[in-house]
Amino acid sequence: MGNAVIVHLIRHEKTKANIERRYIGWTDESILYKKAICHLPIDTNFVYGSDLKRCEETAKLYFPNANYQAEMNLRELHFGDFELKTYEQLKNNRVYRDWIDSPMEFTPPNGEHFIAFQERVLNGFQKIISDSGKYVFVIHGGVIRVLLSVFGNPKQEFKEIMCHHRTIYTLQWDQIDYLKEGKRCDRLSVEPITVKEIL
Repeated sequence: MGNAVIVHLIRHEKTKANIERRYIGWTDESILYKKAICHLPIDTNFVYGSDLKRCEETAKLYFPNANYQAEMNLRELHFGDFELKTYEQLKNNRVYRDWIDSPMEFTPPNGEHFIAFQERVLNGFQKIISDSGKYVFVIHGGVIRVLLSVFGNPKQEFKEIMCHHRTIYTLQWDQIDYLKEGKRCDRLSVEPITVKEIL
């Protein structure tokens, strides 16, 4: 592998709020399925993710024998007053409309500005990747979208990127120096995860 870096990004399993299409940021909600048969093309002894339980629970589901390292900087955006609200509840709110149209300029009341969120995520991510090798992250949809907007290839803006559950986004750099310099990955692949739910 030499000086190459491979990073696997996986979104956590769905929670009740995800199913109900609510904004869920720092609310610490559990995933719906804690038992499942999962088929992942990755073997790892270590998984990184946020300190919210939906990420740790997913990591334990997907990688039951791996050690999990929680990093608060990998949390989802703090949605402030929009937390656990739906589009239908917010669609007539002028502040919400401004934020949806221009998230770089407007911030949810009592929430986190997008630039602060992006800087937090990038700091947490780059702190973890200190050497060449393979890294596995179980994180939030917004966090994956930030990382893909900065490091994905071809280039896409944050608002253009869709991030799905049960999907592996794999970024590869031929040299770790490329990543440390903030360059986009040399290759990006997307692969589904097969999960058989157990009630």
